[in-house]
Amino acid sequence: MARKIKKVVEKSASKKPAVKNVAAKKKAAAAKKKVAAAAKKKAATEKRKIAVAKKKEAAAKKKETSAKAAEAKKEIKSQVSAVQSELKAAKDELKVSVKREAALMKMATSKDAAVAKFVEKWTKSQLAKMSKSLKPKKKRKVIKAKAA
Repeated sequence: MARKIKKVVEKSASKKPAVKNVAAKKKAAAAKKKVAAAAKKKAATEKRKIAVAKKKEAAAKKKETSAKAAEAKKEIKSQVSAVQSELKAAKDELKVSVKREAALMKMATSKDAAVAKFVEKWTKSQLAKMSKSLKPKKKRKVIKAKAA
């Protein structure tokens, strides 16, 4: 019987470096993934920071706008109250002038009536004087007293 001869298969030296090369590639890929993940995290953090900054800016703008609106509202209210006080003063002045006009009208009518009454009385007295002066005067007889 013949003995089987084992062939010794020489392992190629090229396989070992290939294995090492694959491992290095895997390490490099893992490192790239880590770097990419870190970059993604950093980008997401930057996005969040930008979003927060935008929100803060919008809130500041809104606050500024509302402050301006409140200031404008106060200004308008003060103008309205000033106009209302002027209107009230004008109404009071009108009321006083209407009362004054009514009193003057009443005074004018009573003055006219008083003047007419006086003129009528004066005319009557003057006519009486005139008619009296035109009448012949009566002579009084002097009565001599008897001596006792």
